[in-house]
This record gives sequence, structure tokens and C-alpha cells, in this order.
Amino acid sequence: MQYSMKPTLNGYAAVKATLFGIALAAVSSTATAMMPSGDLVIEAGRIITQAGDDITDGVIVIRDGRIEAVGPAGEVEKPWGMNVVGGPEFTAYPGFVEAHTSGALDRANESVDVAPFLNIRDSIDPVSFFFENVRRNGITTLGVHQGNNCVIGARGMVVRPMGRTVEELMIRGEFGLKLSAAPKSGKSRATQAQALRTAFDDLRTYLNETVGDKRHEGDKAGREALYQGRELDEEESKGRAMGGTAWKVDGLEVIPRGELDVKQRPLLQLVEGRMAAFIYCGAPMDVHLALEVARDNGFLHRTTLVLDNSCWKAADIIAEAGVTVVLDSNMTHTELDPYTGKEIETDVPKVFADRGVRFALSSSNSSDQSLWYQAALATGLGLDRAAALDAVTIVPAEILGLGDRVGSLEVGFDGNVVLSNGDPLSTTTWIETVVLEGETVYNRSTDGRNKHLYEGQSKPAGSKSGSMGHSAAGNRR
Repeated sequence: MQYSMKPTLNGYAAVKATLFGIALAAVSSTATAMMPSGDLVIEAGRIITQAGDDITDGVIVIRDGRIEAVGPAGEVEKPWGMNVVGGPEFTAYPGFVEAHTSGALDRANESVDVAPFLNIRDSIDPVSFFFENVRRNGITTLGVHQGNNCVIGARGMVVRPMGRTVEELMIRGEFGLKLSAAPKSGKSRATQAQALRTAFDDLRTYLNETVGDKRHEGDKAGREALYQGRELDEEESKGRAMGGTAWKVDGLEVIPRGELDVKQRPLLQLVEGRMAAFIYCGAPMDVHLALEVARDNGFLHRTTLVLDNSCWKAADIIAEAGVTVVLDSNMTHTELDPYTGKEIETDVPKVFADRGVRFALSSSNSSDQSLWYQAALATGLGLDRAAALDAVTIVPAEILGLGDRVGSLEVGFDGNVVLSNGDPLSTTTWIETVVLEGETVYNRSTDGRNKHLYEGQSKPAGSKSGSMGHSAAGNRR
């Protein structure tokens, strides 16, 4: 058999086509890499800005992850070359904000009673299905905190629900210290209260002893840092007098912050008002303790109460204290009338709204993180629609210290937008697209798990997949 080394015309054409394809792919790849990320135009028949009146037939322009323009289509110029999503059949509104959750942690609680030196960033699983469910439900910002079973827990952080590493998730690396006025497992209310008060008494004693013992020892922290081949950052390298607290330790300004015990430093930040506090209250009587501890140690103005639904009974003192609250996902409190034995139901959000308390709603820590459902349910319980939307957008954003970045659609804010096929508080509506800082992070048409569930509905009744599909029918996703 003879082989010809001379390629045929068809062979030349094939080689040419292959080379052209490779070149085209390379150009396309380069062009894609050069395209700025976070650039997007969103069109919607209705835009709920949460910053003013709704916009009919509106446009949102997002550049470099931030909103560059938002307004009626005739008044907003759409930049040439940007991708466009949405259309007149969609409703656009800000991504929901969850102020307090323990989702995605390897475990919500630690065995140590007082552990402010821990950081929950070490416990977050970036690839947890929790974040997929969060995106599916239109939540774009979360405050992740330790669970309620503690005395003083770990430092929390604020995250976006998208990223392969903790660093990519992170918005604020340290935000909020978790405390509990409710008894931790194995404690009575008396021992819980004593442990909580003692932690701050111990801090004061430690600071006084540190000033007394080390006033003349020099910069021990600086010497230690040089020995380790590093430098203290500006915050740690300087001492300063205590500020913003109900009690003072004279002479603390002579000690660099980096020289203080790492176990005590977060508590000092708390009492100085440089860190927020999230205090869990499991019963009305816990509210008194929580407010007392916060007031006596100078951080009441940075306190948010995380409430069980029974705590509506303490709504008056909460309103008087002027603190914000995060409500339990169970928004109806039921108890028996001690005289008649009949059930009494109280609609919790309306109680706080009537007293002027600013509150955020929370979704359950189950597999379905549905803030839209909580807001819709709250309106069914008598809460004003505007207040319900505020409780899943603006108010939790303020609680997380991000009121100038998320929670509403305004120029300069993060490009976090949800597109649905109808009103966000309607149970017949579903979320089509979720945009996070100008990037599409969820699309219902490509949601494989959602498709699997809905395909299961078409299976014969009684089949395993059919049962799965039936359970999904209750979920508007």
C-alpha cells in the first residue's frame, strides 16, 4: 500500500479551517478576558428602587459592579456594547439582605462560653449549597454570625453569596460580636446573666492590671513583632485612651493595642463602640438583661437584638431603648389565655411596627432561605407593604453598616438586582435572574436543580421523582 505525502484540496481546506477556528477562539478568549466585569444593562417594566417611587419601563446601568444610572428608559442612555438582560415583562428590585444567619457554618455553636477571639470566617464553607439556595431566593448580602447557644460568641462577617474562597465571599471581614442573654445549654438564667456580666468585669480588671504592670515596660509588642520579622499595623502599634464607653481605664493610652491579649481585644472594641453587638433574647425577660449589659458597657447604640417571637411582650422597652431588632422567622406567637384556656395569636411584626421599632425579617436556617416569603407573610399578618419590603432590604442593610451600598437601587450603590416575572411579594411570582455586583449569578432557565424538581412533576403519580416534584410545587421557585 502506498501513502501520498501530498495533501488534497480538501485536506488544505480542513487545515485552514482548523487554524482559523483556533485563531478565532483565541481572539474571542482575549476579547472576553478584556471585557470589563460587572458591566450590565437591566431593562424592566417596573423597577422598585426602595429609594422613591417605582419606575415604569425603566433601565438600570451597572458599570464596574456599581449602579451608574437608574431611571425611565427615555431618560437613561444605554452604553453601547454592554450586555442587556430583562425586558418589559419583568419587575426589578434590590437584592434582599439577611442581617443575621448561621447558614454555611460547619457548626453554628462552640463549646467555649466566652469566645470573642474566634472569627466565624474560619467556619464558613464557601461551596455550601446554602449559598446556592440563597442566590435562588434573591438574597445578595448576608451577615453570618455564630448561633445563639453561647455567652459571648465569635466575631461575625458580612458576605456575598458567591465565591470559591472565603476571601471572595467577604464584604466585611469582621462585623459584629454575638452575645446571648438567653441561657446557654446547661446554664440557668441566673448563671447566664452572671457569666455575661463577669466577662466585662474581667475585661475591666484585665485592662487596669495591664496598665499598672506594663506602664514602664516599653513597647513589648513592637519588639516581639520585630523578632517575628513583621511590623505591627497602624491600629495595633499605637495606644490610646478609651472612648465611647460607660466606663474608662485611665492610662490605657500608654499601651499599644497590639500588646493587649487577643482574647480581650474584641471585647474592648465592643465597649468602645467600634464593633456592633448582636444579642439573642429567647424570652421577654432576656431583653432586660441584654439592654442592661449593653447600656452599662457603653455599646447600646451599636446593639441589635435577635428576638424569639415571644419577645413582642418587651416591645415597649425595646422602643424606649431605640435599638433595632431581627425578628424570628416564626412571626406569629401563640399562647393560651390563662383564664379562658383559648389560644391567643399575636402578629409580631405589626406589634413592633406600631411602636416605631425598626426591624429586619429573617428566613429560617432550613434549605429554603426565603426572605420574599417572610415579607409576603408579614403583609398577610397586617404589616404595611412598604414596611415589609424595608425589613428585607433597607433595614438589614443599615444593621450591617451597609446602608450606603445595598438595600436600594441608587446611583453609586452595588449592582445587586433581582428580576422576577411579577410582584416580589406575590406567591405566584418566581425569580428569573439575580445580578450580584453587575454579574449574573443566577438564571432560572439554567437552574439544574430547579429543572430536575419540575421535571419530576410530570412523572407518574406515586413515583419517587413525582413525589419530589410535588414537594417543589409549594415553592414558587
